[in-house]
Amino acid sequence: MRQKIEQLSSYLADQIAAGEVVERPASVVKELLENALDSGATQIDIEIEEGGTKSIRVADNGTGIPQDELPLAVSRHATSKLKSLEDLAAVSTLGFRGEALASISSVSRFQIRSRSDGDSLAWNLSSEGEGRWSELQPGAGRVGTEVQVRDLFFNTPARKKFLRAARTEFSHIDQLVKRVMLSRSDVAFKFIHNQKIVRQVHRVDSDEGALQRLSALMGSDFARQSLRIEFENSDIRLHGWAGLPTFNRSQADMQYLFVNGRIVRDRLLSYAVKQAYADVLYHGRHPAYVLFVEIPFDLVDVNVHPAKYEVRFANGSWVYDFLRRSVRDAVSRPLAAPSGSGAQMLTSANPFSGREFAGERSVGSVFSGERQKDSAYGAFGFQKPLELNRAGSFSNELQAALTQVPSANSIAEPQIDYETDNEMPPLGFAKAQLHGVFILAENAKGVILVDMHAAHERVVYERLKVQWEQARLVSQPLLVPMSIGLEASQLSVWQTHQELFSRLGFGLEELGPEQLKITEVPALLAKSDIVSLLHDMLADLGVMGDSDLVERKINAILSTMACHGSVRANRKLTVEEMNALLREMEVTLSSDQCNHGRPTWVQLDMNQLDGLFMRGQ
Repeated sequence: MRQKIEQLSSYLADQIAAGEVVERPASVVKELLENALDSGATQIDIEIEEGGTKSIRVADNGTGIPQDELPLAVSRHATSKLKSLEDLAAVSTLGFRGEALASISSVSRFQIRSRSDGDSLAWNLSSEGEGRWSELQPGAGRVGTEVQVRDLFFNTPARKKFLRAARTEFSHIDQLVKRVMLSRSDVAFKFIHNQKIVRQVHRVDSDEGALQRLSALMGSDFARQSLRIEFENSDIRLHGWAGLPTFNRSQADMQYLFVNGRIVRDRLLSYAVKQAYADVLYHGRHPAYVLFVEIPFDLVDVNVHPAKYEVRFANGSWVYDFLRRSVRDAVSRPLAAPSGSGAQMLTSANPFSGREFAGERSVGSVFSGERQKDSAYGAFGFQKPLELNRAGSFSNELQAALTQVPSANSIAEPQIDYETDNEMPPLGFAKAQLHGVFILAENAKGVILVDMHAAHERVVYERLKVQWEQARLVSQPLLVPMSIGLEASQLSVWQTHQELFSRLGFGLEELGPEQLKITEVPALLAKSDIVSLLHDMLADLGVMGDSDLVERKINAILSTMACHGSVRANRKLTVEEMNALLREMEVTLSSDQCNHGRPTWVQLDMNQLDGLFMRGQ
């Protein structure tokens, strides 16, 4: 039977909107915190009871809401943040939909108190979740706004039954509050649960204060074992902290991404950071990071999802490439990168002591078109490794790279009084070889232990990658061309990215309406499953606009070659050879980890050594 079309009541419309905005108590806290931050607050207090199911209170010292605007603030589609369609295309505030308070009040016992700069009194407004509001009531109160939400979903039992235990709901709110605290170091927060302070952070305006706040929120281990990074290019800026590869997690539980100060869960950005760590992280482990992306507001669409967790970029592949290259550049720079190269001076990769907090600015270095493989050569007066002869074949060049084991003839021993000279190299100078496995070296901080096979494996691996980059256009023609069937969408992706496939060494020709002929493949992948690889590449390109599958497969082959071509345990090295290896490590990308993500060296400083023998105690 046909039903008559009728206009929904405002109360029912509010409840439908609440279904999009208010999923659980954490959703309420998120909306109220965003409003508080947009008000210019510098102090925000969050107090909840029973995981937020019984009570949620958020109070701020922002600009407040004038008396005559307070009733409008709790109505649907009312906001001070949008005036035109142009404003919607360039949203610069966190909350902007104009329906949060109306939606929340429709499923709770709701009370709001606010006082603006121009009012001598605070004004109160309340609702019992039925779409009817009390009269405005005057009262005492400071400038700012306080919102009290009690008995969430008391009038919608069908939704209340989906709430989890108070402990679970508290956990969601705690994670949300932690993210907000990370995003705004210029705001002080206090978070209370069941009358107990859970988290409290103060405003900071210095690098030292930022590090202390990071330590309080992320743990001292992360703060000690992370790099402060900052990259800027054209209209995009990246800054924050990237955890060292040796500081990794079994789960992706310490990954925080913010776009223009907004908490986001963006698949594209997360994948970009994952790929940045791909060559330095132990298999199956996840990196830790707190990263902030700043981009012009008109180049990012935040109006994608009702909860505003998702964003869409005008040029997603540009943002992806910038983020991947920047983070990779930060976590793989050589130890001896000189000043002026756009690189931070790094300290120990030791998983026990971590790296020092550094705030040096690195601008535009990732868009130079180079891997910065030569940027650190010449530091401390050391010679640059010999270039390989390009006259030979590609395979001959790779094999030649394997034979270039550092020797006393390739790098001269510098004449430095390393006990007093500030120019002592980061890894110091070799003193002995232990059990044919480790190199014992002395540097300005104390002593260093180097796993000589793991370290040399990385040196050779990076050298092989350089050779591959120099000869990446070398292809191998197929005696019998292969064909690959494609869907129309895959064929369209190939047509868009033909130049990329050619640059990677593939020879592809259109054979039919939905079929390609493969005539050439990259030399190192001649024995691989080319058809499956091309299908996977087209899938990546269709979703991400980029694919690094070829690079990853080639790197896997080069890694195996490097492993077999590196010095083995129990091989006796002279002091000159050990020093040569240390110098190579200092100018090699990602030399802190071997090809499998394990650390290659450990620093023990004088304080640690003194502690072992209880000196000064």
